[in-house]
This record gives sequence, structure tokens and C-alpha cells, in this order.
Amino acid sequence: METTAKKQESQSSKKVDNSSLFLFWVTLLLAILVLGIYIGTLFFGANSLEVLLDLRKRETELLYKVERLRSDNAKLQKEYFELKGLEP
Repeated sequence: METTAKKQESQSSKKVDNSSLFLFWVTLLLAILVLGIYIGTLFFGANSLEVLLDLRKRETELLYKVERLRSDNAKLQKEYFELKGLEP
């Protein structure tokens, strides 16, 4: 009878080991899934790296446009004052 009790104990121990191993793998899979979603959101979401790079590019373009408009403005002001100086 002792051997039967030991076998039952061994089988229940294996079941516990298998269920804890299954729980470990499920937890690991969920953690990997959550991490993948997080990284995907970082690269492709509303506050992503892609958006940041696009905004930096747009900032550079706008700064260039501001400088060009300032230069045009200075030329036009000079022309305006020259024309105004010709009036009697």
C-alpha cells in the first residue's frame, strides 16, 4: 500500500509541476505580447518615433521658410523706403 500512496503522491506532484510550468509559459507569452504591443506603439503610435522625426523635419523646413521670408521682408522694406524717399 505504501507504494500505491507514493505513486499517487508522485503523480500529483507531476501534475502540480506541469500546471506550474504551463502557468509559467502562459505568463511569459503574455509578457512578450504586451512588450511587443508597447514597442509597436512606440514606433507607430500617435506619440511615436516616426511622428517625432516627421516633426523635426517640418521644424527644419519652417525655420528655413522663416529665414527666407525675413530676407524677402528686408528687401521689400528697403524698396519701400527708397520709393517713399523719391516722393516730394
